Amino acid sequence: MDRDDDTGIFAPRWNIRHLLIWTGAAFLLAGSWFWPETRALWDALDMAIFRALNATVAASDAIAFFWALTGDRRFDYFSALIVLIIYLAVISRGDLASFRHGFAFGGVVSILLLVIIALQRELIEYPRPSPTLVLDATHSIRDFIPWSRAKEASAASFPGDHATVMMILALTWGLGLGRRLGTLAAVLTVAFALPRMAAGAHWTTDAVIGGGFVTLLTAALLLGTPLVHYLQRGVRLVSDPAVDFWLLAVSRLGREGRDNPNPARQFMRGICIGAIQLVPGASAGGMALVLGLYRRLIEAVAHLDTEFIRLLGRGEFTAALRRADLVFVLPLLGGGIAAAIFFSRVVPIELLAEEIPEITFGLFFGLLAAAVVALLRRNGPPHGIAWLWLGAGVACGMAMGLLTPVDTPNEIWFVFLCGVFTVAAAMMPGLSAALILLILGKYATTLEAIANVDFLYLAPFAAGALVGVVSLSRLIAALLEHHAQTVTIAVTGLMGGSLLAVWPFQHREYMEVGGKMRLVVSEAYLPQTFDAGVVMGLAAMIAGAVLYHFLDRLTKIEPVIEPERERTVA
Repeated sequence: MDRDDDTGIFAPRWNIRHLLIWTGAAFLLAGSWFWPETRALWDALDMAIFRALNATVAASDAIAFFWALTGDRRFDYFSALIVLIIYLAVISRGDLASFRHGFAFGGVVSILLLVIIALQRELIEYPRPSPTLVLDATHSIRDFIPWSRAKEASAASFPGDHATVMMILALTWGLGLGRRLGTLAAVLTVAFALPRMAAGAHWTTDAVIGGGFVTLLTAALLLGTPLVHYLQRGVRLVSDPAVDFWLLAVSRLGREGRDNPNPARQFMRGICIGAIQLVPGASAGGMALVLGLYRRLIEAVAHLDTEFIRLLGRGEFTAALRRADLVFVLPLLGGGIAAAIFFSRVVPIELLAEEIPEITFGLFFGLLAAAVVALLRRNGPPHGIAWLWLGAGVACGMAMGLLTPVDTPNEIWFVFLCGVFTVAAAMMPGLSAALILLILGKYATTLEAIANVDFLYLAPFAAGALVGVVSLSRLIAALLEHHAQTVTIAVTGLMGGSLLAVWPFQHREYMEVGGKMRLVVSEAYLPQTFDAGVVMGLAAMIAGAVLYHFLDRLTKIEPVIEPERERTVA
């Protein structure tokens, strides 16, 4: 791909026709809100949509539950994660030319959004009270769902920032990544805007008029002026060399030659592994197995041995990093760390597991159950002694799920041991590192240490994890080398047995230990009625199974090397 070959979606020169059309459309839309005759129609639409959506809050517990979940301020961060994963999934497909374009495109759109939202808040923000501040007889989500933190009021609701961001994404994705992505972003715009409208934090016109006005002006900027074209060229001065550097690193450090060319796909896989390792009962090793990464990941860790140290000591850094499979591990590690920080500090999984356990555990139950079924199909039905290994795996997995958390010391030596045991569980598919921490009474403490970057706790924990990695990886690699079929069958059973720990319908009892609420009893049950929690849990199971099939596709999508770049970096 020619370095000067632009995407074609940003005008390289002034286009007065597009500038006038899109700017005119923006001011016509805004004018219709200020003109008395049409303003009456907009006000009527605002009132009708708010009353219709707000009435659903009282219609059923399941709907109120849904609005409470999606209207929570923390869901804004989760929706941003969804958008990021979609973007990574798109740029991880195809050849490296597509990745090069997608990487630069993401930088341009990010800068564009930051500038536009900052200008919107300075120049357009209007002190308009939201529906709940001006209307009587509205339904509060908190009256039906006490734990809800849904935003229900705003003194300056116009325009809606979230709707504006998503509408601009729909515009730019449609122009730069294809109509299907633009349509998906438009659907997400509606989905992310509805909860705030149902709660009464925004009027419909906050999104339609406010967001639409800014989005139409953005279209004028993109298609009528060369400003974003020059922004793109500036971004590519940084993004293109970054991609070239990565390809050079792959060519020199890849253990198998030109492999792992697309770091976006690996980073996304790392997010999956990093997220699931924080859920008690869910297995990071199992996720690595699902994603087709497990064996190579274990081999990479096993090569952090005396030979690796010898190569470093002799100054043969390229050989040492190639032995450690750095270009394979690094993007995975980055995604895992990002997910661990996000789900411990921004949207804590521990909090989700306490407040919405049916949804949280239902999602992972569906994901792992689909993975177990797929593994059984892939390896064929067990026979002979394989049944014993399968049964032993199931029994071990179920036993782990039945263990009760205990109160344990906080001394450095015990934190060190927790690191050893945790990483040992993380390396075995079907064993849950988070569940081990829960049993050892250090689950909440570890998440808090990650969130607060508590080095006094993390240092001994990391040291124990390093010891566990080095001591166990070679053993597991040897077992996979000589007894792959047996290990796979036992691991499948282990994952199947561990489903008990993530069964979403459980009576959970908490008690205060050391000033913190700890899970002490968890008893599984079969639901007898279809209340809101059961419906959401079943829906989450289905979503988890669908997520598995999406992740399974990640193991089959192999990007093609960019031919002309291959010659320059080899």
